[in-house]
Amino acid sequence: MDHVVKRLLALGATAAVVVLATVGLVPSPAGSTPTFPPGRPTRVLVLGDSVIKGAESQVIAALPGREVVFDAEVNRSTGTGADIVAQRGADWDVVVVLLGHNDGGSPGVFQPAARRILDQLRDVPYVSWLTIHEVRPYYPDVNHFIAGLQPTYPNLHVGDWHAIANAHPEGVSADGLHLNGTGGSLMAGLVLDQVEAGEHQWNVNLLKLAAAMATTTTAPPTTTTAPPTTTSTSTSTSTSTSTTPSTTEAAVDATSMDAVATDQEADNESDDGTPLPYVAAVVIAVLAVGGLVIWRRKRAERSDQAAADTAG
Repeated sequence: MDHVVKRLLALGATAAVVVLATVGLVPSPAGSTPTFPPGRPTRVLVLGDSVIKGAESQVIAALPGREVVFDAEVNRSTGTGADIVAQRGADWDVVVVLLGHNDGGSPGVFQPAARRILDQLRDVPYVSWLTIHEVRPYYPDVNHFIAGLQPTYPNLHVGDWHAIANAHPEGVSADGLHLNGTGGSLMAGLVLDQVEAGEHQWNVNLLKLAAAMATTTTAPPTTTTAPPTTTSTSTSTSTSTSTTPSTTEAAVDATSMDAVATDQEADNESDDGTPLPYVAAVVIAVLAVGGLVIWRRKRAERSDQAAADTAG
């Protein structure tokens, strides 16, 4: 139920922003902190093994204001990572993955598991798979395989941890993989970059949608076609006559066209004269705020219940 409420909230808030942007009530997010649908923070899943686990505290600290789930364990395989995704679902805005260290040397094991993760995350707007530091002979193949999947999974992006680790050998231990404090900070910076890239892409797509709606909702130019003039000619030995619309008929035609134009303008307004896009924006915004209130109330009820259970 909570999952449905949050999704409806996101949809309603997104629609509100699109409509408001269309009618010019929302400024461009340039210069402001990018976020996913207004009314809730960006939902982030960080999934990995012992390498990224060494940066857990730094990663969480680098993502203030977001809802972050950090799920990394020592010796985790990519197949286990796929099982974790199946358990946690795909209700995320950004997912960051760092896997392949423990099973990348077995393509028949690693590759199907990686595909299974990405198949389950197809509906996530932004998925970033971080490259592994190529300190073992088979690690380049792991990175090449993931990069090669981008045409198949349009939401897949690659964050280049390998390049960062190469440029900062002081950030990794003697095995070239596991992180010290410096490496943890560098990893956190990379994860932050990926999350912000996802947020930026969301805002760009939202503005494109608003622009498209503004274009399609612009009233088409009014064209007026003059009433046809009919001429009949009678030929005889002595006379030729032509017939044209009378002044009264032309006035009636002009009056009819004015009435049609007035009706078209009225169609674009509500009964009280308020433009329909504004009405729609207000209605959607109210629905979004209502959804937010319901969600917060439910979250508060859960917190109260948890506190009562703890006290009991």
